[in-house]
Amino acid sequence: MVNNGLAKGIFLASGLVIFLSFGPAAGQGPKWTPTFADTLRKDILRDYDPTLRPSQYYNVTTVETGITLTHVEINELKSIFSVYGWMKFTWNDPKLAWDPAQYGNLDVIRMDPTIVWRPDVMLYNNAGGSDNHHYGPTNVLIYNTGKVLWVPPTEFHSFCELNMRMWPFDYQKCMIKIGSWTFDGFKLNLTISGEPERHIMLKNSEWKIVGNIVSERHDTYYACCKEPYPDITYNVTLQRHSDTHRNIVVIPALVIMILALSVFWLPLQSGERIVMNGVISLMITIFLVYFAQLLPAISGHTPLIVIFFSNTLLLTAFSTIVSVVVLNTAKSKHETSLPALWKRIASAVGPFVGVGSKHFRFTDKGNVAIESNANHEWVKFGLVLNRLSFVVYCVVFVICAAYNL
Repeated sequence: MVNNGLAKGIFLASGLVIFLSFGPAAGQGPKWTPTFADTLRKDILRDYDPTLRPSQYYNVTTVETGITLTHVEINELKSIFSVYGWMKFTWNDPKLAWDPAQYGNLDVIRMDPTIVWRPDVMLYNNAGGSDNHHYGPTNVLIYNTGKVLWVPPTEFHSFCELNMRMWPFDYQKCMIKIGSWTFDGFKLNLTISGEPERHIMLKNSEWKIVGNIVSERHDTYYACCKEPYPDITYNVTLQRHSDTHRNIVVIPALVIMILALSVFWLPLQSGERIVMNGVISLMITIFLVYFAQLLPAISGHTPLIVIFFSNTLLLTAFSTIVSVVVLNTAKSKHETSLPALWKRIASAVGPFVGVGSKHFRFTDKGNVAIESNANHEWVKFGLVLNRLSFVVYCVVFVICAAYNL
């Protein structure tokens, strides 16, 4: 019985080995028939090195470039200009040419971009540090003539020198500068293919492109080398058009101006003048803190609106001093008359602010109890000072508003 069982086991094992060795799966080719594209890919990539430029060292490879923008934005705190869209690169690779008649009249094929040579065009003013992965890994189109077309989605982050002087009504001019990282102009020549295009998919709530995108080609010569290094620069002009910023900044600025001027219309003896100035100062301080968190500290380009609020804070401080002086002249009992110099100044200025010079030549007539001559002169002087301050503040605010807003 033992011998029979052993014999059966050997028989089954032998049958399994024979089945695996000579069964239908052994030695058979793929279950699908190679297409013309499979054959073409195998043929043109045989001994192909994607790291070598597809031309003799003494010949030039011309790369035509184009750009389409779909979205733009600016990071003010980091001075970074971001562009989203796609680039268009076209060049000729003789190593990838073929005769369509030999491949079923196939005249174009799509392939992974990493297995063919591509120009090393990088963003020169890159704000991403060592990160130079600007392009998405989309397929390249290869035509039978050797022409290669690559249109990758693109994300550029470049440095931009911002001028925040007119914020939030500012214009910003930023640029994208691209060029080959390792090839000079005698090896790789960059050319501009058509005008830059805009295909805005989602409008930016804060920025919009003004005018046309200007493309320029430059040849740069460095001290180390005699060869030119071409680059292409795209200049973009942006305008801020955020209604939110205007409502947050402009309307409160107008309200603060009105409140600051209304202080001078309160009664001379009113202590609320100082309280209102304190409230205005607190409002301005809150806005200045808000601006400090929102805007970058750019030397030489302080926004005019920030200068306006800071100057208004100084004017409010002077207004408080004027209010204290006026309050003191109106409520205090003065034993001495107004100094002659101040009286002459008040008499000269008074008519221009609605206070006649006769108010400083007071005479007591009749039996009615009225203020003394000294107190009356001090009160009228305080009135002149208050009205003169109002006129001066009106002129200053109008100039500031016209210059800033």
